[in-house]
Amino acid sequence: MDFAEYAQAFKQVEQDFEASVESFGVPFEENESSPRAERVLCAEKSSCSCENSQSSLWLNWISPACLACRTGEATSTFFVDLRCSRNCYFCFNPNQDYYEYFLSHQRDITAELDHAASLGVHFDCLAVTGGEPLLHKEEVLRFIKHARMHYPQSHIRLYTSGDFLDERTAQALGSAGLSEIRFSIKLDDEGKLPELPFKQMKMCREFIPFVMIEMPVIPGTLDSMKEILLRADAIGVKGINLLEFCFPLHNGNEFAKRGFKLRKHPYDHLYNYWYGGGIPVAGSEKEALALLEFANEQKLRLGVHYCSSDNKNTGQIFQQNKCFTAAGSALRKRYPWLSRDDESQFLICTKAFGSDAAKLHSWLTAQNAPFDFQPEILCVSFPASLAAAALKEFPGATLALSHNVFEEDEANALKLREVSVQKF
Repeated sequence: MDFAEYAQAFKQVEQDFEASVESFGVPFEENESSPRAERVLCAEKSSCSCENSQSSLWLNWISPACLACRTGEATSTFFVDLRCSRNCYFCFNPNQDYYEYFLSHQRDITAELDHAASLGVHFDCLAVTGGEPLLHKEEVLRFIKHARMHYPQSHIRLYTSGDFLDERTAQALGSAGLSEIRFSIKLDDEGKLPELPFKQMKMCREFIPFVMIEMPVIPGTLDSMKEILLRADAIGVKGINLLEFCFPLHNGNEFAKRGFKLRKHPYDHLYNYWYGGGIPVAGSEKEALALLEFANEQKLRLGVHYCSSDNKNTGQIFQQNKCFTAAGSALRKRYPWLSRDDESQFLICTKAFGSDAAKLHSWLTAQNAPFDFQPEILCVSFPASLAAAALKEFPGATLALSHNVFEEDEANALKLREVSVQKF
């Protein structure tokens, strides 16, 4: 087996994936863009930070909760139920487990938090979301008070549309210990801005340390989004989280009638990611990057963070591969040719096939290096750190970089899954 033959299986998986997604009636764009290259260029133009494998760009300020989200360490999000006062066509809550159940049933989030604290679980960041959490004001306030009691130094945030927020509630949230409130601003189909959220955000600044906006960048709304940035900055909003707009694999007719297309090759490494937002919509990132440049040109004070769909996924991979990266892990002894890629959080190694594999097998043995040789398909896997030396020794060899993640099978046993191979 050679590299082309081996890689064909992954190409076929991606083709099947695209065909399955397009069955919802929303096509992929024809020409593939180069997101990471465009992000780096934007960072240079706007003098902003470009982090987490070029998936997170921010200017002026970024919430500590956003930094914690990159690995998912010491952070957790709670919801009472999934009821909401809005009906956004792009909402991805229906992708959550037991969505229908939690439209009519509630969780005791304070009891859940108390239980975690009794077990010694540590949190640096906590969040309450929904649905609309302020449909349950007393329960939310109770949760925040307990969170502040158990974790005095934690960063506690609340997501809301603002539909049920008044001054009394804002003051109570601040008194309970809320660190950050994030508003979702909903534009109408003409891209017009509602007035109420800006009044509420200005009011909240009196009671809550960090007042933020979090919303997707819908293609075609660039002018409206610029106005949001200007008005938010004028009233002292701390920051805005610009989310990559995604198709949540339902309401396809709503996306199709608006002429949206999906980003070609949406993931560097195709996998079943937990983030339920869906498939990135083409054009969203371009406008998000334009907003970063606009904020820099206008010398705005508020923090502007572009959170791409790639950025949403790194925490999952980090958490799944902790079983390997943890000190003393038996898996590291079992798979010594693997190492963690600090950018993508996948476990990587180098692979060679066919006659190249046979030659490298002998070389690796002489080097006393760890490797995995599969003679039945003539494939050898070895540490990514040895790729340069291998190419120097065998300049004509075809080498590939393999990305892997641990996951549980039906019997809850850990297994290693290869998700991509890319030629060096």
